[in-house]
Amino acid sequence: MSGRNIRAFLDSNTILSGLLFEGNESALLELGRIKAITLVTNQYVIAEVTQVLHRPEFNLTEEEIAGLLRYLNVCLTILEPPSKETIREHHDMLNDKKDIPVALGANQSKADYLVTGDKELQKLSEIQVITTRHLLEKILPKSNSHQPVDTDWTGTTAQSP
Repeated sequence: MSGRNIRAFLDSNTILSGLLFEGNESALLELGRIKAITLVTNQYVIAEVTQVLHRPEFNLTEEEIAGLLRYLNVCLTILEPPSKETIREHHDMLNDKKDIPVALGANQSKADYLVTGDKELQKLSEIQVITTRHLLEKILPKSNSHQPVDTDWTGTTAQSP
């Protein structure tokens, strides 16, 4: 499956890691920015992300937070959250009630994957739950060799010695 055909729903921890730290999650957001993969989330998750970004330990200004949220708007599509009625109807879906809007959002978004490291969400059977690392392994091309690939002056690809 190529990345362009994959639709992935991101939870708040995945988004926050991608915004604040270098690594797999920031690479995933960048792939969303260049439209190599379709990333989605919902307004419930964005509200949670916004709340966490305001925590004193991150020492972010309002301008910096606004810039991070603008970046997210380029990287992913933000959908409406599930209705309160729908959340109530699924109150027994998960032990952690705060995760219910995330699980429902992933289902409603028709995503192929819910990208999370959250142990509670990993118990879901309604949607395939995957870590960022495993999703990147699915969408990024693999080399048959651990050697870097160079292009010589003729424009053909050759293995480096």
